[in-house]
Amino acid sequence: MPQAASPQAPKPALNQKDINTVLTDESISVFFQPVVSVRSKTILGFEAFSRSVSEDGARLDAHDLFGNGWDAETRLKLCRLCRRKALESFRPIFERHQQMLLFLNTDGGSLAAATKFGQLSALSEAMRIPGRRILIELERPYLNSPAVARFVSFYRERGFGLSVDLCGGMGVPAEELFALKPDFIKFDRPLFTDVDGQEFKRDMVQSLCRLAERLGCTVIAKNVETEDEAIRLLEWGVIHQQGFCYTKDKNSAEHDPIRAFQQKVEDINRRYRERAHANVAERRKRYEDFHKVLKKVAYKLGDSPAMDFAAVCERMAASEETLACAYVLSDDGVQITPRCFKRGLVADTPLLGPERGRGTDYGIRDDVLHLKSGFDKYVLPEHISPHAKVRVSSISARFYNAEGSPYIVCLEYLCP
Repeated sequence: MPQAASPQAPKPALNQKDINTVLTDESISVFFQPVVSVRSKTILGFEAFSRSVSEDGARLDAHDLFGNGWDAETRLKLCRLCRRKALESFRPIFERHQQMLLFLNTDGGSLAAATKFGQLSALSEAMRIPGRRILIELERPYLNSPAVARFVSFYRERGFGLSVDLCGGMGVPAEELFALKPDFIKFDRPLFTDVDGQEFKRDMVQSLCRLAERLGCTVIAKNVETEDEAIRLLEWGVIHQQGFCYTKDKNSAEHDPIRAFQQKVEDINRRYRERAHANVAERRKRYEDFHKVLKKVAYKLGDSPAMDFAAVCERMAASEETLACAYVLSDDGVQITPRCFKRGLVADTPLLGPERGRGTDYGIRDDVLHLKSGFDKYVLPEHISPHAKVRVSSISARFYNAEGSPYIVCLEYLCP
């Protein structure tokens, strides 16, 4: 039955004698960490972590075992030993839960020493664990290695999956990801912790999710330690997670570890659902208010000749608390009034110019295209205004003025 991996402090570096002892004695223990889908309240599988114990009794984690400058042949022996131990430990789990996946770490730096591939497939056959239930997990530094490319191709042909661990980096190796086309991409804590004042991290995570969609793969956040982190990731759209947050609580009375993991997932799912319902209700109320303002502005403009549109927009931006900006386009998308900002938000940017955008042709902008095709209104998701530098949501709608001519009113609303 799986045990939860727990964090360990780095140990002094091993020497060659120490690692030879580990290899000779096969003194590797395996711990598992669940990989979960919080949305569906299920456990996808487990990542196997290899551990050992030094002669002085100190516990050695993967960093201690692999974080030294061993030659490639030694690394390959150690990697194969750890994979075999992981499969042996996973087999009892798989016999009872055959839907489970095993995320199996592979040292990409060792593969150059392999004269031929096939040890892993032979092990999976011997233990009756199909390759399609095994994800070979490779770390970012080795993704562009020719040996890794050959290794991945060999096992892909035999039905094995691929998971790529981006480790602690902030960037994304897009070229390597498109070349390898993994089934899963894992990213680490630097992208979802210490987010106050660093809102760009949310954008980076969501960009990674969009890249994964292009590749047809799944994003997993790893090393999730708290429920607040789990909820934050769910709000960002990351539903697959792993980490100590999902391991068994010390005070849990549940004896079945898998059921204990399941309970933790269900608890976080419930907490997120409650928060999401409240957020949806709040957003609905906000947009109902936005549409009331839209109707009021459209009514005022509809009663006015075109020459008075700018004055109406100025008054409405000043009087309506939620309005950040208002302006009018011709039916073909040409801006015919200046952008009228709420006082205190007027921005002097090169994008606006002295006429605050008047005369700019927006004929190919999405809202204009949709309205011209027959839509009543167009709502743009929340974004940062490039002019006022505040978070806004934009709504555009067609209206007819006192002379019966069609126009488009564009409103930007302040968002919390």
